[in-house]
Amino acid sequence: MAVVTYKQAKQSLARGKFPPFLILHGEDQFQARELVRNLRECMTAHYGTVDYLEWDQEAQDVDIYTSLETIPLGATERLVVINNPAVPEIKSYLKIKNPCLVAVLMMENKLKKRDLKALDECWVVECSPLKGKNLINWMQDEARSKGKELPTAAAEYLRFSCGDDPALLSQEIEKASLYLGQKPRNITVGVFQDVGCRTAGRNLFELIDAVAERRGSAALEVFGELMAQGKPPVMLVSMLSRHFLQMLEASCFLREGISPQNLASVMGIHPFVAKKLTKQARSFSLLEIERILDSILELDLTIKKGKGEPELLITSFLGEACT
Repeated sequence: MAVVTYKQAKQSLARGKFPPFLILHGEDQFQARELVRNLRECMTAHYGTVDYLEWDQEAQDVDIYTSLETIPLGATERLVVINNPAVPEIKSYLKIKNPCLVAVLMMENKLKKRDLKALDECWVVECSPLKGKNLINWMQDEARSKGKELPTAAAEYLRFSCGDDPALLSQEIEKASLYLGQKPRNITVGVFQDVGCRTAGRNLFELIDAVAERRGSAALEVFGELMAQGKPPVMLVSMLSRHFLQMLEASCFLREGISPQNLASVMGIHPFVAKKLTKQARSFSLLEIERILDSILELDLTIKKGKGEPELLITSFLGEACT
């Protein structure tokens, strides 16, 4: 068994090295699917034609084994993808010897160490959700694959706007790349703003910003969109509470003499977030922020105790907070 990283697997595939069996396990199905797509493209570029088959959990064992054991007509290479096979079945598949076969075994859950020890003659790649610097590096690689450069500040802005869903991030990077055209250019924060990466996640941040900037009409409009999307009211209240606690912390640090430039490192947040907090905190007194936090706490308790219609309670709070 060769346990390889996601990046090592992509590099080996690009060099024309294909394992007879590739096991992908972990929660990040987007990464797994991307690696399968990359494998298929590399095999097609290397061999010319590839016979592709994919089996789900409802497939009959006899059909799966036939696809793994049969040499395709015309000596065409065969790529077979099997979704969520059981570990005993994987061990059985690995015994098959077919010189024209590359089989991908996709597991939604992470394999246990004792299972990994029993698997050999294959590559094993863990597809775990990317976080922090690893996610930023992946985003920058995505941009480079499209002939563009993605500065760290722009990558952080996109994460702040859209969250950490790689499928959504990839879609927004693709959209920005198409917007810039063929010439090699940087994908800046301004580019993302121009193409308008509006998502459900961003709407949530727009609600928070609207409240923190006392834009009552905008806050009510975005809140209505979030309710139409089925967002849980308790989650919205929780995010508002988190943001105003950050504003309180930022306001205290700024009053203690921490410079706006150093606020990000002191609070352990993105520079883009720190810049926004600095601007918002300066428009509130400490007493005003504390009063809003008290109102949010009361709102949260009222909703959880079922003492009123959540949408009406939040609408009333937004009107008061933005006054």
